[in-house]
Amino acid sequence: MSGKPSERNVILIGMPGCGKTTIGKLVAEIFGREFYDSDAEIERREGRTCAEIINSDGENRFREIERRVVAELTQKSGIVLAVGGGTPVFSGNLLRENSVVVYIKRVLEEIAKSLDADSRPLSTSLADLERLYDARHETYESLADVTEVNDNIESVAAQVRLHLNARILVINGPNLNMLGVREPEVYGSATLRDLTELLRAHAKEKGVFLAHFQSNHEGALIDEIQEAHGKYDGIVINPGAYTHYSYAIYDALKAIDVPAVEVHISDIANREEFRKISVTAPACVAQVFGEGFPGYIKAMDILLERIGNE
Repeated sequence: MSGKPSERNVILIGMPGCGKTTIGKLVAEIFGREFYDSDAEIERREGRTCAEIINSDGENRFREIERRVVAELTQKSGIVLAVGGGTPVFSGNLLRENSVVVYIKRVLEEIAKSLDADSRPLSTSLADLERLYDARHETYESLADVTEVNDNIESVAAQVRLHLNARILVINGPNLNMLGVREPEVYGSATLRDLTELLRAHAKEKGVFLAHFQSNHEGALIDEIQEAHGKYDGIVINPGAYTHYSYAIYDALKAIDVPAVEVHISDIANREEFRKISVTAPACVAQVFGEGFPGYIKAMDILLERIGNE
């Protein structure tokens, strides 16, 4: 995640007429930020409406102009930006960098009643909207950090506020789903659910957005690490037994621009010889072990201190 959390843009996406501009202005007012509407910016620069550009020059030309304008706007920091309904499909890669993406949903029948056909040449009827929705909604959902219905601005603002804070991903590797059953004399009797609740409480206290992932499969862990790029500010990772031989996880951690702290519940320095070796720790900014569940909290705090000082 590039940039400090406070510098992240808030980008609103969704179907034409879903309320992105109205909600965007309110969110900008709540957070004291500048508001931009990409369609309005296109019209200001071109001296024509978006409908006129599409009708006279064609949609391809409009998308070229749109991409250039959106590229410029997303280079700003700390703004609220509402983009056109098709922007995520044609310029979605521009929206992820240093941004919280909010997908605003609205019932299509309600949108159809409110649309001005003259200003929305690509969505003039309910049938058009249904066709566009079918083509676009998966892209909206894949890009979104927040999905909200447009009738609750307080909920939208609360979710945006959370995502504007630091974002931490906790990854647990093989056999950690067996906590509470597996060798309780070493790992204790508390479960993975107990660990998750402990971390959630700490994240709430710190005002941090926290996500959890656990898998017994190396490839799934690697996929999750790769997907953290551009999405999270830090990773707390317990690779389990992969700690001792997974150079693939090491490579994944090195490949992304997201700092990670390796954590182990037990004191690996005083266990079997093979557990004393970590091939993944050199890809991390710190390693915490032998402190039980509180070691995860320590790892989170190391990351938060690092994020706050960037």
